[in-house]
Parts: sequence; C-alpha cells; structure tokens
Amino acid sequence: MIETFTQPYPWDAIDHATQTTGAAILKGVLAPSLLKSLNDEVDGFLATSHLGLPDSGSAYYDRFLGHNTIRIQGLIEKFASSASIIGNADMVNWARRAMGPLAGDILLNAGELIEIKPGEPRQQAHRDSDSWPIPLTPHPFIVNAIYALDDFTLENGATWMAPGSWEWPKDRRAEPTDYVRAIMERGDAIIFRGDLIHRGGANDSDSPRRGMSISYCVGWLRTVENTFMNHSLDTVRGQSDLIKALLGFGAYDGEEQRTGLLGLYENGHPGQYLLDH
Repeated sequence: MIETFTQPYPWDAIDHATQTTGAAILKGVLAPSLLKSLNDEVDGFLATSHLGLPDSGSAYYDRFLGHNTIRIQGLIEKFASSASIIGNADMVNWARRAMGPLAGDILLNAGELIEIKPGEPRQQAHRDSDSWPIPLTPHPFIVNAIYALDDFTLENGATWMAPGSWEWPKDRRAEPTDYVRAIMERGDAIIFRGDLIHRGGANDSDSPRRGMSISYCVGWLRTVENTFMNHSLDTVRGQSDLIKALLGFGAYDGEEQRTGLLGLYENGHPGQYLLDH
C-alpha cells in the first residue's frame, strides 16, 4: 500500500512511510490558484514552443522518455509559478531529512513538466537512482515528488509504484502483482525514494495527462538536469537564497560527513558569480 495523508500533514508519519514502504501521497499540495496559474503558463508556452519531445542523442533514452510525451526542463526559467513548488519549504525539508545521513545539503536534481499524450505505451520500469553507479543503501541519495496537474487515473496512466522495492536486490524485477497505482486528483502529489521501482502508465484515454516531476539529490552528486544551462543568470538572481542553492549557486559543505567543500567559484562562494556577471 501507499499511505495517503491530508493537511495538516503529519511529517513524522510521512517520513516513516517514505523511509519504509518508500512513498506517500499528499492530498491537496497545490492550492487551486497555484494550480491554475501553473497550468495557464504551461498552456501558453506549449502553444508557441516546439520544445518538449525527447532528443537526447540516445535512441534508447529517447524511447525510455517516450516518443509521444512532452518533457520540459528549466522550469523556473519558463514557468514562474514553478519556483514556489521547487522551493516549497516542507518538501525541501522532507528531502533534506530523507537524505541527511548521506549529505549535508541537497540540490535540485531535475525539474520536468511531463505531459503524456494519448497512445503513449507503458514506460519501462526503473529506479531513478540507476542514473548513477552507486549501490543501494538504507538511505536514498535521490528523492522525488510528482505533482498531478491533471487527474491521474487508471485509464490515463497513473504511475505504477512497487512499494518496498528499494530493499530488493538490484537485479530483481517487479511483477505485476508487486505494483500499486498512484491515483491522484489535480493538486495532489506523490513523494517517494528515488530507489523505488516505478514506471509511467500507458495513456489509454483521449486526453493528455500532465504532471510535474521534481527530484532532489545529495549535494555532492552531478545532477541529471544541467540547471546552469537551463536558467539564465537574470532568472536566478531574482530567486530566493534557497532556490539559488538548489540550482547550484551555493557551496556544498561536507564537513559533517568528513568530506570536502564543493562547487566553489574562484575558491569562494558560487553566489559571487551572480554579482560578477
């Protein structure tokens, strides 16, 4: 099972759920006004942009991402409303607690607008942690939040999740009976360990299914999204200190883990780069 929680959120219980079964559904994370603003911004962008279909240079990876799925990164650059989601203090603090045993702070690993169109088949099962050659441990080094910008239903491909699979051997494959479906209403979110096996479902409906995936990783890891290229300096300058740090304009201090100081600019704080350029 995946436990479902309503506001006010009991974070101790949520932490326990995501540490053990690996996931939790949070009802009503996005206020209706924020949900509308974000969807309006996305609609406007998609109406005028040709971005979105996969073109990574890898045929395998593009097939994995989906040939009938729009994926857009650089969210804060394109959708102003996304900053309050990426920098949501409750979510960031949850991510810090989940990965705290492995790192002194975290980064935005990737932010993606994902719109799965009708006819897209079921995605290949995977762990997001498989992007790096790092063994599975009791504590995740990447965590995820998927926000439902449309209703997530069985027909339109609600995400398949395999609870507890973070504890499995890496070569164990999930059987159909191992999965549950993350059925959500618009504005809900599912948060989960990045080492949990999951996959997007087939969209057998006649309408797209839109969501936003926000993942955070330990601060010493190279991120999937190159946030430096996806966000202009002017956009970054206008963000909070928290967002600047999540985008990589903050130094990682590994003293508590007896590791080094990372991400420096001219042997100093990378935030100075915003002042020098």
